[in-house]
Formats: sequence, C-alpha cells, structure tokens
Amino acid sequence: MTPANGYAAGAGLVLLVDVLWTTSNFLANTVLTHGYNKPFAMTYLSTASFATYLLPFAFLYWHARDARRRTDTEPAPWYEHLGFRLPPMYPTPPELLTSTQLGEPTRRERSLPARPELRPLRPSSIDGRRPRSNLNVRIDIADASHKQRPRNPLGRGRSWTVRGLGEREELMPRTATPTYGSEEEEESASETSVQFVPASELPPLSIVETGVLAMQFATVWFAANWSFIAALGYTSVASGTTLGASSGFFTLLLGSMVGTDSFSPGKLASVVLSFFGVSLVTWADSGAVPAANAAARPLLGDLLAIVSAMCFAVYVTLLKVRIGSEDRISMPLFLGFVGLFNIVAFWPVGVLLDWLGVEELALPSDELMWLGLVVNTAITVVSDFAYLLAMLKSSPLFTTVGLSLTIPMAALGGMVSDPSSIHVQNAIGSILVLMSFGAIAWEENRSA
Repeated sequence: MTPANGYAAGAGLVLLVDVLWTTSNFLANTVLTHGYNKPFAMTYLSTASFATYLLPFAFLYWHARDARRRTDTEPAPWYEHLGFRLPPMYPTPPELLTSTQLGEPTRRERSLPARPELRPLRPSSIDGRRPRSNLNVRIDIADASHKQRPRNPLGRGRSWTVRGLGEREELMPRTATPTYGSEEEEESASETSVQFVPASELPPLSIVETGVLAMQFATVWFAANWSFIAALGYTSVASGTTLGASSGFFTLLLGSMVGTDSFSPGKLASVVLSFFGVSLVTWADSGAVPAANAAARPLLGDLLAIVSAMCFAVYVTLLKVRIGSEDRISMPLFLGFVGLFNIVAFWPVGVLLDWLGVEELALPSDELMWLGLVVNTAITVVSDFAYLLAMLKSSPLFTTVGLSLTIPMAALGGMVSDPSSIHVQNAIGSILVLMSFGAIAWEENRSA
C-alpha cells in the first residue's frame, strides 16, 4: 500500500471510530446513569471481550500444522489483510536475518551509481512525503566474532534491540560504523554494529514478543478506558468527550519529549487555545444542574476524562515508538493478548473494590441494561481495533486530531437527547478545542 493510500485508509478508519466512539459514549452514559453505575465492571467486560480475537488464531495455529507453505506468487487470504496472520512463535535470531532486513545493499543497488547522503525530512505526522507510518529504527547487532552474550530466554539468543529514531538524529548510512570516544566505547563498538533502517524492513513481531508487549501496555490501556467510563457517570457526554479529546494535546507534549515530533510557537499557541477551551467546558459543568438520574459530581467527571486523555496519549505514542510500522505486528493478536491479560490480572481489583465498598459486584438488573452493556462491548471491540490500526497507518498525532471530530458529534447528540444541557460555554469551549487541533494540523503540514 502506498503512503497516500495508507493515510486515506487511516482517515477512513478514524471517521469510523468517531461514529462508533460517540455512539458508545452515549450508551455508556445511559447505562451508568440509569441504575448500573459500575465503571470498573463495564471496563473489565469490554476489555476482556478482546480475548475473542484469539479464537481465529487458535484455528490458524491448528490449521498451519497440516497446511502447505504458500508460495510467493500466491495471493494472501483476505483475513491476513486485516491482521489475522500467524507470526512465528519466537523472534528471528539476527544471524538468520536476510541482507535486506539488515539494511545491506542488494546486488542491484550495488550496481547503481552512488547517491549523495541526505538528511531525512523532519518527521511529520501529517505530510505524506515522509509518513510516520514507518519509523526509522536503530538496530544493534552483536558481532559473531566476539564471545557470545547470555541468551535472552524470550528471544532465543536475540542480541539486537530496536528503538525509535528521533528527529534530531542523523540517519546514518546503513553500512557506516559510528565513531566513539573512550576506550570502553571503542570496545563496545567492536562488538556491536549500529544501523538505522526503516521499521518495515525488520521481521514481524513474534507471538512471544506480541504477548510481552500486550502485557506492558494492558495496564495503561485499562486505566485509560476505566477513567473515561467512570467520567461518563459523573459528567455529560459532550463534556466528557471534549475533555477526552484533549489527548491530542498530551500526545503532542509526549511526542516532543521522546523526539518523534517538534515543538513550535504555533503549536504552543494551539496548546494555550486548547487550555482555554477545556477551562470553558469545565466551567460550564461546574454550574450545571444535573438531571434527576445523573450523578451531581461533574467536576470529578471532568477530571477523570482528562486523566483518561493522558493515559490514551501515553499508550498510543509509546506503542507507535515500540512497533514503528503496522507491518510488524498483528493487531488482532495484540488485542487478544490484552484481553487475556485483563481477564487474568484485573479480577482481584474488582474483588478489592467490592470489599472496600467502592463498587459492588453485581450484574445488570433488567433487559435494557443488558442490551446496552452487550452493544457497548461489541462497539468497543470493533472501534479499538480500528483505532489502533488507523494510528499505525498514519501517526498518533494525526489520529488524535481526527478523533476531535467526536466533539461536534457529541454536542449534536446532546442537543437531540437533552436540549437543555447545551450551554454557551460548552459550545465556545468545543469550538476552541477544535480550532486548536486544526491549528496543530496546519502547523504540522506547513513546517514539514
């Protein structure tokens, strides 16, 4: 898929997620404010449902034992394009990587005239000339002529590491050897060859690597969803969605810290604009008169929505840095492991909350609550998969900018469900947040 097609697919997925998330927010708000105010239970059930993604992989694993290996000329099945492909069980050892995967020039490339070394364009999350869907990564490959290092039990002897390439780093020639200062660094250099290659040239993450990555991100994932669902029990859908969409602001800050994005005066002005918009929404909620069936703690709901936005920014940005390219991971397998880890690790939290009297363990009491819970869970399974796929096809900042469209969608939904809940401060705050994200997108495209 070309970069332009990848960004177009990412934009389409973002629009799908906008509609699904807005619908899910209204369903969650209805369930929470009509008798089943149990945000932990809703989060646990929704995230645990991700484990259903592992069922197709169990079939693929069973079928792969007897199936013949597909030739390079045969087209891939349709389900592999959705990420349902079975990766190897363990990581590929560096000694088995091909020359192409290690970034070495092929025979055809060696026959071509040498090209001048160019510094890469600034990593842009909007500009399609150098899409962020394929990060440059650094590979440290141990020299086989030196004594063998202790083997990694999860990596079967893997001795190379991958990290994101920040925008301030020069893209080194693929066959170049870096210079070092001290004797210790020179000795380390003799044992390790450092190369920078696009992430798409690296082998895909194995089943073990995907499982470890899912365990590392499951806690942040659960915290983001738990805090947002809890926020919907205390504040309006429009306010919770607006404040939750401020994850674009936190994504920009985190991206600047890890070196995947730059910070400019234009973006700083956008951050200030976003802050005023968030303040107006919070101010409108602080003076709102809650409905009879709504919790009268809107400020707590606004705070939880902001915490959710921060958690979303953390896992989206760091996941992009860890993976680099969408071609390296099976997203359904990743989500399946997240759901499995959620089932195993977080049930004691529910027992603890019940023992402390914070949230009693109980099932929905009527058919309407059951229907809302089941539909909301199904929407979560589909929308979160589409969301992460859109992020990998484009970039974290591009995705969060697109998700700001949930703000006017939520406002329109609020006007339909409860016209009296619309305030001037809410409307102005939503417009300011939209303007801030639009300014960030324009600044990204202008300075690329």
